[in-house]
Amino acid sequence: MSRIDRYLEELNGPQREAVLENGRPLLVLAGAGSGKTRVITTKIAYAIDVLGLKPWEILAVTFTNRAAKEMKDRVGRMLGDMDLSEMHIRTFHSFGAWLLRRYGSSIGLDSSFSIYDDEDSLSLLASCFPGSKKTELSPVAKAISLAKDMGLSPESPDLADFRKDASFARQFEAYEKRLRQVGNVDFADLIGRSIELLERDTRVATMIRRRFRMILVDEYQDSNISQFTLLKSLVGPGTFICVVGDDDQSIYRFRGAEVENILSFPDVYPNTRIVKLEQNYRSSKRILAVAANVISHNTGRHPKTLWTEKADGQLCTLVY
Repeated sequence: MSRIDRYLEELNGPQREAVLENGRPLLVLAGAGSGKTRVITTKIAYAIDVLGLKPWEILAVTFTNRAAKEMKDRVGRMLGDMDLSEMHIRTFHSFGAWLLRRYGSSIGLDSSFSIYDDEDSLSLLASCFPGSKKTELSPVAKAISLAKDMGLSPESPDLADFRKDASFARQFEAYEKRLRQVGNVDFADLIGRSIELLERDTRVATMIRRRFRMILVDEYQDSNISQFTLLKSLVGPGTFICVVGDDDQSIYRFRGAEVENILSFPDVYPNTRIVKLEQNYRSSKRILAVAANVISHNTGRHPKTLWTEKADGQLCTLVY
């Protein structure tokens, strides 16, 4: 028995299906506590050990550096002493930084550009409007960042609907102009300017699409419009694409997350296979029953029913 066979035997039926499906777009609907990280890491190890993909041909994206490190460590333990230094398990923004530092010169970025945090962005905006206080400009800076996450620019026709403030487009335009002048990027630009790069430089776009033969995205329900667009830009004719997530756990709309990304995945990527991870390993039956009653009222969702082999557990109590 190979080392990967041993890990496959530890999976339940739907988990194993998700690991072994590598021929068409794959949407894994992973309920809470259903072992999605185990599925993703086993899938990466399987792709390298059985399918013969090189570590550098795989891009796995998650939403925190901590989660990315945990995933890479797990894959490393599965594959033993294999060199995984060139394997890309990153956050969206970390991947964007990697891409722009290597190929951003074609859109006017020097490889040594600085990445502005929220305070840097606010200071830059304040330098554009010295007559305004930072406390007045702080909501504007946050709105600019959110607008970029939604794929909006100062020229976007939908900008007026996004923020009903006659001065916002002018503030956004001044900020963008100054940011380009200094040659740096803000956090949202790591996604937005990566899209710009792939759309404007067909040579780089073709090279990246050929390099990454497998792309996996974790917590896809938390992706925003710009991240959705970047993902589409990365997927070529020969790319296997798999996203993992749970529309019932999408709670970051206020930060720009767009649950429609996961709901529309089968429409965007034709011939998608859907695998549902519904066995819960974390909670008791009573907790799952309460949760199921709550989420059953969600209007936009892929139907799924979580179940567990655990005991009934204690009665749930409502704490005010």
